[in-house]
Amino acid sequence: MALREQHASALEPADLSVRGLLLDIDRFASHDGPGIRSSVYLKGCPLSCAWCHSPESQLSHPELLYQSERCNGCALCPSTCPESALVMSGTSESAVAVLDRAACTACGECVDVCYTGALKIAGDGVTVGDVLERVARDAPYFKSSGGGVTLSGGEPARQFDFSYNFLLACQQRGIHTALETTGYARREVISALADVTDLILYDVKFIDPAEHQRHTGVPNALILDNLRVLAAAGHDMQVRVPCISGVNDAPDQIRATAAMTAEVGLGSIVLLPYNSAAGAKYEWIDSPFELSHVTTQDEDAMNALADICRAEGLEVQIGG
Repeated sequence: MALREQHASALEPADLSVRGLLLDIDRFASHDGPGIRSSVYLKGCPLSCAWCHSPESQLSHPELLYQSERCNGCALCPSTCPESALVMSGTSESAVAVLDRAACTACGECVDVCYTGALKIAGDGVTVGDVLERVARDAPYFKSSGGGVTLSGGEPARQFDFSYNFLLACQQRGIHTALETTGYARREVISALADVTDLILYDVKFIDPAEHQRHTGVPNALILDNLRVLAAAGHDMQVRVPCISGVNDAPDQIRATAAMTAEVGLGSIVLLPYNSAAGAKYEWIDSPFELSHVTTQDEDAMNALADICRAEGLEVQIGG
């Protein structure tokens, strides 16, 4: 039995009754750790990154998503909404629903009658046992491919009790665990989660504190301190850098991140090209997308960034 498995089996059994707020489960994922994986996304994040690929994951409560392009103007949702948060707007030939988010309580009654799929609730209350049962169905694929479960968000540390017990439950079932984290959590929280995690996927967006505060809404001192602590403890870690064109992918910025990675004793880094597909999701939550002008880096640009990291003595992977 591996050391990490021995550690997990020595702990008290995971509490399968702990509740959390689930955003989604992506089965057969291949970019969030080794092998075939189930990526479990939780809702709620302390950061507000301008490029966030899942803006619907940021709030720590359920919210109604509205895809206006799917709305056919049937008018069923306004007649169902108990808060009158939905009204119809436009002509009888091209009417669509308009959502007053301040009045919406995300009760879900409108979703039940929306047969076109224009309305959806982001955030489902679940137990550890609920999610464990769902991901365990894919255990044969995990075993054959060297895969497992990746817990992501949002920020899993924001739902510590759920995240800890879920990761522990997976390990006690013999399922490989990965944790994708911003690192923005109290040291005792991030360390406890690391103790029930086989692989930590650790985002580092900026080394410069002012730039980090400007683009994510929070300082980065805690994030970098936790990186040092986890690396010193010998956890299996990958530093992952979401490379946002014109934001944090300048050579000096990437060099600083690579130097920090090498300084803490980690030998590799993952560079993630910018994914421009997130823009549509901002419309779902009626929020402006500040980076609509930003495009994905081409292969030559990413290879140039990789060369900078190699010059710091790191092995480099491009993409998840």
